[in-house]
Amino acid sequence: MPILLYCIAKADALANKSLTGVACDPVIPVRVEGLSAFISSNADSSAWMKSRLRASALEFHQVLTKVFRSGAIIPFRFPTTFETETELTEHLTERSSEYTALLDKFSDLVQMEVRVTSPFKTQSESGAQYLKARQTARLAIEKFEAELRAALSSILKDWRHRASKEGIRAFALVARGGVAEFGKIMQSTPVPDGMKVRVSGPWPVSEFIQQS
Repeated sequence: MPILLYCIAKADALANKSLTGVACDPVIPVRVEGLSAFISSNADSSAWMKSRLRASALEFHQVLTKVFRSGAIIPFRFPTTFETETELTEHLTERSSEYTALLDKFSDLVQMEVRVTSPFKTQSESGAQYLKARQTARLAIEKFEAELRAALSSILKDWRHRASKEGIRAFALVARGGVAEFGKIMQSTPVPDGMKVRVSGPWPVSEFIQQS
């Protein structure tokens, strides 16, 4: 029977607690080699995609959030599927040492996301002036990102970022116990005129896990 995989956690995660996942399918833990893989099964795997994709992805994310509250998880993207539970079990057995090492490494760490945007406007139709305005905005964002990293340096374990349409998405790795301090530092760091900053989290450390 087709399997939808949400995440992997340590074997004792959310013991004896019931969860409902995508398409109202129950979520159950499959325990292998000291790990719990949280899954749903459905004879008709298309049921997971019949609703609007956004709604299904939200239901998937809600499961991740609930399991994450109990401790570190290795989250998977929606939809990550296996044809049978046997196939899933073989996968877990093959990579159990890798997954266990990741869960140990990030056992007390969480991911915070910082979105920095700086919409720029130019009245000129000159391509050169447009590119100059865009470059100026990009450099200003990069300067502010460096200031944020410096302000957060005492609690940062790692930091990564990638470009977005109007700025950057930055990801900060911090201790679970450091989330409140992260928020205080962000609130006390001046934001340059014209920029917008949105902070969210804590989330699972998806940006810091390399999966093949």
